[in-house]
Order: sequence, then C-alpha cells, then structure tokens
Amino acid sequence: MDIRTEVENFLGEKHALVDAITREFRAGTAAKAIARTVAPAFSRDQVTQYLAAIALHDAARKALRESGLELAEVSVTGIDAPREAHLRIAADPAETSDYVALPNRIRAALRDSLITLSLPHGEHDEITDELIDELLLDGEPVRLVKLKPRT
Repeated sequence: MDIRTEVENFLGEKHALVDAITREFRAGTAAKAIARTVAPAFSRDQVTQYLAAIALHDAARKALRESGLELAEVSVTGIDAPREAHLRIAADPAETSDYVALPNRIRAALRDSLITLSLPHGEHDEITDELIDELLLDGEPVRLVKLKPRT
C-alpha cells in the first residue's frame, strides 16, 4: 500500500476509536476507566479533557432543547487540541424575529446548567458579553465553559 492509503486507514481507525470512546462515556463508563483502556492510543489528559467537552456539549444541548432553543448548534472540536465545546447560532436572521435577543436567551437557558459563554482559545480580546454577542450574531462559534457553583 502507498502512504496515502495508510494515512486514510489510520485516520479512519482513529475516528472509529474516538466514536467508541464517546459512546462508552455516554453509556455511563467513567472517564478515568476509558482513559486507562485507551492509554496506548491517547494520553489520560487528552481523553479526560475530550470527555469533559462531551459532557459540556451534552448538558448544553439538553438545556437549550428544554428551553426551545434549537436555533443554537452545539459541537465539540474533537479529541485533538483544543478539545472544547462550542456553540453558534444556526438561525437565519431574516427568518428569526427576535434574532438580536438570542444571545441573552441562550445565556439564560445555559445558566441553570452552570454553563457560560466565552471566547474560543487563542482569542485575546477582553471578554465581554457584547463581544460574545457580536460573534454569536455574526454566526461565529463561542466556547462553552462550565461554571463552578458557589459554596
């Protein structure tokens, strides 16, 4: 086989393994147990950070669905860095009467699940709600961040 075929085979198998990791986690297997099992392929930190992003993704999707906000799309960047959960508005501004209010509605829906919005890694501007709203309204993804509850 040539090198291109080998690379395609490798990437296909890597994708299948990441899918299996995700399925096992969603089925209730502990992240640490999964990390131990796949240690020959991925580092413990890589797996646990990826699964934290999956958990955040799932919690955000549930919160948005329960609030009737299917206009927001939630995704995970993948097992390779930066391993983040992202959200972007997937609605057409021309077809959504309250389009400008969506960022506030999204924040309210996520707040009860202790999730907030932030800039994707690599962005270095001062993080303000206005900047995040601007990105969302432009159809850009923003990062989901789990808040720590007050004690």
